[in-house]
Amino acid sequence: MVAILDLVANFDEFAGGERGGDLAGRWQHEIVEPHAEIFAAVEPWVDPRLAPDRLPGLVARRTELRTVAERAKIAIREAARLLTEKLGLDHPIPAVVMVGLGQANGWVASVQGEPTLFIGAEQLPKPSFDIVLALHELVHLAHVRRSTHDWPANRVDADLFREGLAVHATARLLPEVPPSGHLWFSADAQPWIERCAGMAARLRSRALRELDRTDVSEQWFSGAMDRPGGLPGRCGYWLGWQLLDQILGPEPIEAALDWSLPEAAARLRTALSQG
Repeated sequence: MVAILDLVANFDEFAGGERGGDLAGRWQHEIVEPHAEIFAAVEPWVDPRLAPDRLPGLVARRTELRTVAERAKIAIREAARLLTEKLGLDHPIPAVVMVGLGQANGWVASVQGEPTLFIGAEQLPKPSFDIVLALHELVHLAHVRRSTHDWPANRVDADLFREGLAVHATARLLPEVPPSGHLWFSADAQPWIERCAGMAARLRSRALRELDRTDVSEQWFSGAMDRPGGLPGRCGYWLGWQLLDQILGPEPIEAALDWSLPEAAARLRTALSQG
């Protein structure tokens, strides 16, 4: 069910080559150009302008990254097994394990019109959070296939729903993992969770006002755990999870995959209004 392309092997060959000349130029010629379609698809997550600064440190991690890539492939296969059992997926899952430039640990992008799972080996979480990450992104992939090809990328309601659904799904399929693992793929987010919970009413009120906005998504879905100010970093993941728990309850996860954005937004609005 899973077809994994391992581009870490290509990076390993590149990293072991001659060190002469421009490292970023060699990366472009030896890694990017032979896989131009893939790198065009992932440019929002692998910005080539960062290559000169990021590549030396990644090249130094060559041996480690080979080992991490094998772990990533195991995590993807296990996540695919869990999701296939739950949703009855009957379409092959394309996946790519690669060395990015340290911007993202996992994401979904379309390659030749096919939603594809990507894992950035250099940012892979520790076990067993690596499986949570792979499963989170596979939920996104299943969602895109079913209903979200035309959903906007940075609208608050769309992001609350799809991120909330992914966290809701991993929490249901991997209940032994603590909340910190589902939200940050680590074990040290409990103070952040408590901060979000303490601000729940304020977060709900603000989200209700901003649901259809496209200019504030970064405030909800990026930032560090300890970011000061009115919105904790990535608090949209926490709020989205609360809302999807409220909306779906014990109902099958699959029910939410087919909802259009207007349907999903209406459910979010109702849930936020109910508090």
